[in-house]
Amino acid sequence: MKTKQLKKYPFPVLMMAVTFGLSMLLPYLSGYLIDNMLASYNEKKLWGWFLVTFLVAIISMTFSFFFCNYNLNKFVVKNNLLLQKKAVDDIMHMNPSLFSRKDKGYYYNICSNSCMCYAEVHEEMYCNLIGNLLYIIALLIAITCTSWVFGIFFLVYGVLLALISLYGSRPLFGMQKDALTNQDTFLAENRNIIENKLGINALHTEVFFQKEFVGCCDRFSKYLLKYKFWYYVCVYAPIMINKIFSIVYLLIAALLVFRGNITVGILMMGYQYLECFSDPIALVCNILTRYKSNKIHVDRVDQLSEDARKESETEKYKTNQESLFHAEAFDFYKGGQPDDFLYHIDQLSLKKNGLYVIKGENGSGKSMLLNLMLGNISPENCKGTFSLMQDINDTAFLTYPFFAIDGSFDDNLFGIARDEELLRLLNVDFTEKEITSNPVNLSYGQQQKLALMRVLGTNQPTLFLDEPLSNLDVETQSRLIDYIKSLKGKKTILVIMHSDELDAVADGILCISEHKMYLSEYVS
Repeated sequence: MKTKQLKKYPFPVLMMAVTFGLSMLLPYLSGYLIDNMLASYNEKKLWGWFLVTFLVAIISMTFSFFFCNYNLNKFVVKNNLLLQKKAVDDIMHMNPSLFSRKDKGYYYNICSNSCMCYAEVHEEMYCNLIGNLLYIIALLIAITCTSWVFGIFFLVYGVLLALISLYGSRPLFGMQKDALTNQDTFLAENRNIIENKLGINALHTEVFFQKEFVGCCDRFSKYLLKYKFWYYVCVYAPIMINKIFSIVYLLIAALLVFRGNITVGILMMGYQYLECFSDPIALVCNILTRYKSNKIHVDRVDQLSEDARKESETEKYKTNQESLFHAEAFDFYKGGQPDDFLYHIDQLSLKKNGLYVIKGENGSGKSMLLNLMLGNISPENCKGTFSLMQDINDTAFLTYPFFAIDGSFDDNLFGIARDEELLRLLNVDFTEKEITSNPVNLSYGQQQKLALMRVLGTNQPTLFLDEPLSNLDVETQSRLIDYIKSLKGKKTILVIMHSDELDAVADGILCISEHKMYLSEYVS
């Protein structure tokens, strides 16, 4: 466990030890009752014994509730929230190309299941495990001081119980990873249906998606049921061993009583200690088992933290050059196969504060070039040389899909100041509307206007606009074109277009044709 977010808890461990010490007094007091009062019919001491025992029991139960249960679960809740906050922060700061290598279900699982498992494992390893180990040692010392025969018996019993508990849990280790992979897929299928419900209904494809989901549920349930079987084997094996050893203990203890080696009170005290002894051993073994079987969760959270610290893969391509992007003998692929080839660039240099229009057929790689520049996709499938302007990250990117949150218009500007000029320019007439995360109450045109308000309102020195005219009415398109023209020379602008409204004022037109990208001048 590598994260430094979570602290260790020496004081709670100390209080757990005090609690266990109090609980060890109760068997001793039971034995004292038998040997010193019942055996001699000494009723005078009974009420004093009762008050002391009752007080010890009340204090022990109170301490057990607070220090062994509530307090530890409180740490789990707090640590889970700390880890979730950190996981969300790590995801937001992770370089996009690295983020995109995993499915969204993977990250959902980290923020929900993995963070909770991490918090539970951390509390168990640094509180519960240490506290119960101290309890086991104290019980062994106490029973050995009473009778060396009991000491050997308890030691053999403890070792055997630990071996059976740990060995029986071995099948869980490998299965946890498989179950978690299936859980990722299960969550991804859930997300796919929830996020695309309207589209599914519009196409009347409910049967198809239901069939896919049922298949996913079947696969996941097979792993889960197998995992649960072995989990309960691990839980009940110690109980069975405890029952067997309890009977053997009574036989040995009874023989010692008959021979005068121990009293009946010590027999009862030892029997209660035996009942107490199995619980911390089983718990320690379960903690070690859960740690091993849930280590995949721990590793995922730790790996997320490491990934968040990795710089973008395009950082090494950044220089102090004046041009936004420079490439020579450059081949661009959308994947790792030869048929994934997009286009070749002989030589290309895009100047700072220039206005460039990118044109090409759908799927030709227009948007991918913008994403490559911003580090949103990995450059590992590029061949040749290219370099980027040092401050290219100061870019506002109009991209898709559109997303919203539940709230007002200003809430959906995500902290970007409302620009009155842009409101008039884009003819935004829905500023009083409450918007939902599934924005069914916004038309596609209104969604596009809100997206433009966000991007243009950031006042970044570089603008990447992927089809900014989409879904806009003719008048708004015209005003937006004039606005983009007014920014020429003031900002670096790359615009993906299918029409020619900006061609005449552009510093160059990037054309993609027959797997080649070249810079052309405007021809009227």
